[in-house]
Amino acid sequence: MKRLSAVKSNTGIKFLTPAVSPGNHCPMRIASVNVKNIRGLSSLLVGMPECTTHSRLFNPRPEGPQGELHWLYVLDAQEVVFGCRNGLIAALRTMDKAGAKAILLIVTCVPELIGEDIQAIVREVQPELSARVTFVLLGQFKNISYPPGSWKTMEAMGTLMATKTPDSSRVNVLGRAPGEEHIPLPSLLPALAGQGLELRYLAPGASLEDFQSAPDAVLNLVVSPFMQPLAARMEREFGIPYIALHTLYAVESIDKAYAALAEHFGLAWGDAFAQERQEALAWQNQAAARLKGLRYVFCPRIDIPLPLAVYLTGLGMEPLLLHLEEYYLEDRDYTRELNTLGHNPWVCRMVNAQADLPVLKKLAPDLCFGYLPAAHQPIPCVPELLDFYGQVGYARTSHLLKRILGVMNEMDAAGKGGTAYGSASF
Repeated sequence: MKRLSAVKSNTGIKFLTPAVSPGNHCPMRIASVNVKNIRGLSSLLVGMPECTTHSRLFNPRPEGPQGELHWLYVLDAQEVVFGCRNGLIAALRTMDKAGAKAILLIVTCVPELIGEDIQAIVREVQPELSARVTFVLLGQFKNISYPPGSWKTMEAMGTLMATKTPDSSRVNVLGRAPGEEHIPLPSLLPALAGQGLELRYLAPGASLEDFQSAPDAVLNLVVSPFMQPLAARMEREFGIPYIALHTLYAVESIDKAYAALAEHFGLAWGDAFAQERQEALAWQNQAAARLKGLRYVFCPRIDIPLPLAVYLTGLGMEPLLLHLEEYYLEDRDYTRELNTLGHNPWVCRMVNAQADLPVLKKLAPDLCFGYLPAAHQPIPCVPELLDFYGQVGYARTSHLLKRILGVMNEMDAAGKGGTAYGSASF
């Protein structure tokens, strides 16, 4: 393993044990799911028979409900050796004639391994096509787990955008789909709509037209780590600033973000968030008193680990080991924050609970966050935290801290506090 300060990219995060038999999801799988859920967007997945067959499990129909084409390009033996340039160009021409509006090339391991220049192919064929073409390189030897299948696909949507006349009332919300109901709506969003702003929701579930219209916005609000690379690209290419809300847990940082929003649009919040803020502040004060000195580890299934680690450490906790599924560019800032707070935890990827548990026991944390199978939970565990995906603001902070303190109260009631797996006395 490495310490956090020594990690500069995904390849720097080592597997905790060599027993990685369950593996991690291939990013191609997630890309296949995402592209199916963007209305109007076609795709061409390029790879070996096992890749194309696997993708059909998640995107089973070659045609979408609105005429989208989800085709597969299976490399033959000659193309594996000499490249697939001519075949890909022919396939893109065929998809264009068949009516594709825009095409995402999903490129798997072998084309990258043989050095196929996908960018040159797209540049060569694009002038003769009506459909816009973009691509995403998802060789798993470079993309160790599933998150690149999401964030690289979303970032590639920027290629399909063009400069638009700004609309002073338009805001893009990056990370929620239109009409998404299974994730609670953060109170900030209806508050913005109530102030006369028009919100466009961009995520899988939106349409190609929604993405192509996005450069008319004057601000992007980011509520998902998978969308921040697209927000950064839109800032570079179209000058649209963004505010990342998904990384904010501390009441004070949420205060600043909401104040920046109000200043940007000349809004007055009044007491719109007063009750939510007061509740979050009360939970935060209680947690700071209760969590101080506790040592913790992160296991899988934590949505945004490093920003959360910075927040928990700021409350007085000590990070021992962090499971990182992905290392984002912005994570360098959170690494520096943790180091500034005096902590430099071990980082790893955990993929085999049976083999990893002895390591966790040896570290003797007071609390574990994330996923541990029920049969392997001698360590007090705050269960997987993926259900906070897409939520932001004061309410998320309250729900998070309420869950943590609830676990500690259960430990008190069961009489399992003490130093068996850590130094804290609950």
